[in-house]
Amino acid sequence: MKRILIYYSLEGHTRFVARRVAGHLGCDLFALETVKPYPSSGFMKFFIAGRDAMFHWKVALQQPLPDLSAYDQVLLATPVWAETVSSPLYSYVKRTDFTGKDLYLVATCSGGPTKKCFATIKRNVHDAHVKGEISFVNASEEQWKDEEALVEFCRSIQESGS
Repeated sequence: MKRILIYYSLEGHTRFVARRVAGHLGCDLFALETVKPYPSSGFMKFFIAGRDAMFHWKVALQQPLPDLSAYDQVLLATPVWAETVSSPLYSYVKRTDFTGKDLYLVATCSGGPTKKCFATIKRNVHDAHVKGEISFVNASEEQWKDEEALVEFCRSIQESGS
């Protein structure tokens, strides 16, 4: 069973989790990058990122994007922005054919709800099977306390692929 984890990370929290998951699963890892970077600090970071997420605005992504034809399982990881999926990952989901793929969703947040984030992704991955989801609050090397949950999530992915 071949796997890939595709993620977007603005501040590094999602990248931190994505690398941990990929390490446990031994899967390929692909970081989405926007053509025009988001502000990384201050009011404009929250305003622009929140606005884009709330209105589900699609953003241009750097090419090339991964070819999913060789993969059976696809993991999608995103930060939660304004209670929903980040615009870069939303943009990727909207343009990608996930037909026949088993999907697993990962979200990082600062403590708010993730239900809307996962629901938005699920609505837009036509003909794919979302088989699991997990979220992590304040994920960082300095504050990491969710290794047990991450390992269990990875174990469930491995078992579903055997």
